Amino acid sequence: MEPVFPIHVRLNLPEGKKFYRYTYNEYTTIYGETHRKELNKVFHVTLKRLEAERFEYHLETFDRVHRDKNFSMSEKDFLDRVADINCDVVLITDDYARLKNIQGLSILQDKVEKTVERLSRTFVGKQAEDFYKTLKDFYQNENLVCMDFLKNIHFGMILHKLYGRHDKENPVKYSVRYNNFMDNTIIDIEERMQTEAIRYDDELLLLQYTGTIPSDKNWEMFYGEMKRKKIAHNGETDFPKLDKYKGQILLDFTTKEVLEHKLTIEFSLGENYQKKIIYHVKEISHEEL
Repeated sequence: MEPVFPIHVRLNLPEGKKFYRYTYNEYTTIYGETHRKELNKVFHVTLKRLEAERFEYHLETFDRVHRDKNFSMSEKDFLDRVADINCDVVLITDDYARLKNIQGLSILQDKVEKTVERLSRTFVGKQAEDFYKTLKDFYQNENLVCMDFLKNIHFGMILHKLYGRHDKENPVKYSVRYNNFMDNTIIDIEERMQTEAIRYDDELLLLQYTGTIPSDKNWEMFYGEMKRKKIAHNGETDFPKLDKYKGQILLDFTTKEVLEHKLTIEFSLGENYQKKIIYHVKEISHEEL
């Protein structure tokens, strides 16, 4: 059905419970040789209306599997223990799924202390000690933790910025920061709602968005990393490029709960470096677990 504007994408339910399967696939190709990273996990989301414009998201994460042949078993165990800090989180949002605060942040801080205590028995040295201090400091800052939770690698595929009001002539746009396009780099992507691609019927609402690199900010990071990795490129003609950036979100038309969300990113810098990233979260039944 052709959309009638303005469209308000806002939560509309007293309570809901869903299981989601989350997958993250990353393919790095250097001189034609591809290395793959994979992360799989399951979310259980309990969504509850607290008052007129406040909702509670209780997000439980389990069955986390991280595959990367460059990581040893001990390194994977280390990452799993750190990830377990966020395996049971309660977030408070408004009816546009905008994150307002973390409920029980002190509980997460206590889990950090216990996790560091356990890890420090096995992983020692200055690098480990610096990491433990950074981890503790990080969880003392609620704003930083909130920003981290909204990344696609955590809960950002469910608490997405496309909740809100959409006008045909004024597409929603916003900036998203990534640090996984290349090691030791950051880049800001401008995501833009494709209002002409909105579709819905009595049951489903489909939203689509694209992304662009708005400026050459931080490009020197990429050139420096290419040099450190000894990856040849033409300094005059090669530059960080988005070959593809396409996201699709399928929502329940009535409740506006996310049913499926997929984002595909293809990035390159010259002929010798390519990166493909796929984020995907999809509702599954209890029987599919």
